[in-house]
Amino acid sequence: MPRAVRCGLGRLAGALALLLLPAAAGAAAPPAPAAAPAAPKAEECLACHADRDLKRDKPVPGRADSLFVDAKALGASAHTGLECVACHRTATAPHEALPRVRCADCHDTVRATLTESAHGGLAKPGTAPPACTSCHGTHEVRRAAAMSIDTCGGCHARQLSVYRKSIHGRSRARGETEAATCASCHGAAHALRAKADPQAPTYHLNLPRTCAQCHADPDLARRHHITVGNVYQLYMDSIHGRAVSKSGLLVAANCSDCHGSHEIQPRTEPTSRVFRANIPATCGGCHAGVQHDYTQSVHGLAVARGDTRAPVCTDCHSAHQIRRTEAAPWQLDVIKECGTCHAESLKTYRDTFHGKVTALGFARVAKCADCHGSHTILPAADPRSRVAAPNILTTCRPCHPAATEKFTEFHPHADPTDRARFPKLYWTWLAMTALLVGTFGFFGLHTLLWLPRSLVERWRRRRPDEQP
Repeated sequence: MPRAVRCGLGRLAGALALLLLPAAAGAAAPPAPAAAPAAPKAEECLACHADRDLKRDKPVPGRADSLFVDAKALGASAHTGLECVACHRTATAPHEALPRVRCADCHDTVRATLTESAHGGLAKPGTAPPACTSCHGTHEVRRAAAMSIDTCGGCHARQLSVYRKSIHGRSRARGETEAATCASCHGAAHALRAKADPQAPTYHLNLPRTCAQCHADPDLARRHHITVGNVYQLYMDSIHGRAVSKSGLLVAANCSDCHGSHEIQPRTEPTSRVFRANIPATCGGCHAGVQHDYTQSVHGLAVARGDTRAPVCTDCHSAHQIRRTEAAPWQLDVIKECGTCHAESLKTYRDTFHGKVTALGFARVAKCADCHGSHTILPAADPRSRVAAPNILTTCRPCHPAATEKFTEFHPHADPTDRARFPKLYWTWLAMTALLVGTFGFFGLHTLLWLPRSLVERWRRRRPDEQP
């Protein structure tokens, strides 16, 4: 039955009752004052509002046309046991349009927190902040524990779509309940703050600690097969971590700058920001000048061709424990890193004065980058290369100011056993080796032949002394 008909019948019944009451009481009795109507019970409200077709007579901007209330959902909600008038305080039966419900009348403590949050008083200009019902629902009020990422997706559909494809979203879909959700990073909905707010968990300087809730836990890393279990500690000891935690630099890289935010992917995925081929572009987001030099280098060109053996930023600088390049320990360690690909060059370098000094732990001699450059490494045949024939003297002079053209004939990676490339060095090495072997061989044989005679002479000299 339409609401207008039901409400009309209700009014007619009330009018008839008023007309009949004086006749039943007698003409002499004065009319009693009308008593205030009793607050309707939920059953009375549902007599009308359980009708799925019940709608408003006139549309109200910003409010749904349907007036249907699902009794089953209401009974299972956080408000189960409350009468309708607990929220709709002015409701009578029948009634016209009711004012909006004020949740803060009961949840006053939440209001204070909410007004300072991004969901409360910090909405974007020109937009209204979300109402309580946006997250909790209307009559099917959900508790916070019962909410899921789909609740956030009601407003943040794009972010939810990206999240579902991320490593966290896919882990959740597989039933891994420890994977991060919206609340894990952004905090509770009532206190949620915009990432530009210094108190927000996702604020640039706070984000490493937020990620550390999971990624500083070695047990969690072991359970979920995360390769680097102490990633937070490594990052905080790095040049980026110290810049964030000690200096408060907003331009220093944090977790999301390298891995992304909602779209985080495993490093083995080609779409990941930390996939090997994508790392130069990711680091180039901050280090644009270095990226420009690297892409033109022999290493950058090899990566662009798809050569997975060519080094990228993390091979030399590492991923999380990035150190200052001016520090001697890093300069010495990177020599070994170059040797992982250029093993023969490292071997011949170690044979030189430069190599032997660095092997002893001193960094004040020429190292790989001093001669070849760091990000601008080019083949020797390239005229722009630091080790091209016209440029070698300029390369040597920062350490050897008096160097001449003759000085540049020194071969820092010469292999004395390579007769074709270094014939003079080969014959010199061969002659010196023969001399060394001959000298030690001759005197070694001489010593062995002299040993028996020496022992005999010692024995003869001792015999007269031993006679009585």
